[in-house]
Amino acid sequence: MEGSGDEEVRVPEWELPVAQARVDRAASSGLSTSLLSVPGAVGAEAAGFVATGEVMGCVVQRLGWGSGIGITPTQQLSMYGDVMRTGYRVALERLRAEARAINADGVLGIQLSVTHLDETLREFVALGTAVRALSAQRPGFVFTTELSGPDAGKLVQAGWVPATVVIGVGAHTTYDYNLQYQTTVWAGNTEVDAHTKLVTDIRARARAEFREAVRASGADGAIVSRMTLDSWPLGEVGVAGLASVFGTAVARFHAEAAVPTSALTVLPLQSKEKP
Repeated sequence: MEGSGDEEVRVPEWELPVAQARVDRAASSGLSTSLLSVPGAVGAEAAGFVATGEVMGCVVQRLGWGSGIGITPTQQLSMYGDVMRTGYRVALERLRAEARAINADGVLGIQLSVTHLDETLREFVALGTAVRALSAQRPGFVFTTELSGPDAGKLVQAGWVPATVVIGVGAHTTYDYNLQYQTTVWAGNTEVDAHTKLVTDIRARARAEFREAVRASGADGAIVSRMTLDSWPLGEVGVAGLASVFGTAVARFHAEAAVPTSALTVLPLQSKEKP
């Protein structure tokens, strides 16, 4: 990992001492660590990046509805959605700040996770590998992406660059008195209207929020990496759910013909030149 001379790098004040110790250790040892696989590291290098170290951001958020007295399930779902948005955003901001502290230009292969610590506490973690551009021209901001090294390499070779991780969240509740009859053992094979309506609604909300986040980032498009869905009953006639869409906003830097993005399945060994 390239050093920065005598300039001292510091993580923000909110970071725990262990994070600053990790930054200082990386700066003094000259060694870099990576969460990328061997193909991932090769792909990152093909895209013009070298790993500078693993970085992490985390935050523990509390669901603020307390005892729940006087709060409707719909209000609880709205608060739950806000907690998810805030948790992911803060974790990613802290990951980006740590990458900046070790003079990185971006973070590849970001893994986002949520751990339930108890009934009201959630830990949000963003973990990835910070990379630095090998070229003299470096980006003016720290990019973030869930894409792996090979995928990032193909993206750059095709004229696109990752910009930032974007997330859309949709949360809502639905009530239908037919639910109690459509879910009994005697209902047979039948569509459950309340669940169909709910998952359609929250996925649409999540995708709309994702699309707006891409637009707000100023990017030219986005690559969806995964979608999640969770639902649970509210008594006999209600159902609640939360859907999320994760991806990377991307920007085009040239419009030349795209290079091949797949490897040869058969490698010809004969020479084209005649003896």
